[in-house]
Amino acid sequence: MNKLVSTAALLAIVSNFAMAGGDFSTPVEPEVNIPEKEVVVVDDNVKYNGFYAGGAWSYLRMNAIDELRGHALTLVGGYYFNKYIGVEARYTRTLTDPDLDTGAAVLSYDDTLTNLGIYLKPMYNITTGFSVYGLAGYGKAEAGDLEESGVQWGLGTKYELANGVGIFFDYVNFYDDDNFDTINAQDAFFSGTSVGATYTF
Repeated sequence: MNKLVSTAALLAIVSNFAMAGGDFSTPVEPEVNIPEKEVVVVDDNVKYNGFYAGGAWSYLRMNAIDELRGHALTLVGGYYFNKYIGVEARYTRTLTDPDLDTGAAVLSYDDTLTNLGIYLKPMYNITTGFSVYGLAGYGKAEAGDLEESGVQWGLGTKYELANGVGIFFDYVNFYDDDNFDTINAQDAFFSGTSVGATYTF
């Protein structure tokens, strides 16, 4: 019996030594799958160059002694070289007889207010499609038979929607000086405020 116990104990010890000196396989690092982040590319279809045309509703005001004011239609055409600079031509004409405000009464002025101008259009993009811009150029402003030509300027904002459609709002100073043609007046002015839409081809 003692021999059997001794033999079993010896086999157990030898087995432990054999396992201790045996080969061990290289530990395998667990495989971690990190999902890739999906990159979404937004195609906004905003057009920053090319020819464009459009129209606007405008409100004109002229003051040379008495004040003339009326609603008008503005036709717009131009070319964007890129999103920073463009060139634009405009023609504005009152739709109905403007009001003549003499201070004592408001009468109907049986004639038209018009302006024709061409402008350089620098732009600053605030975000995709939305920008502020300036207008600087030369034009001719008319009130009936009276007219003045000279430097004109303006400021505005525009938002280019997808597929070439855009909307804009701006103010243009047609004339700001003493007199107007044959009218002897100090600080005469003629200006237009417009809201409209354009399409870039």
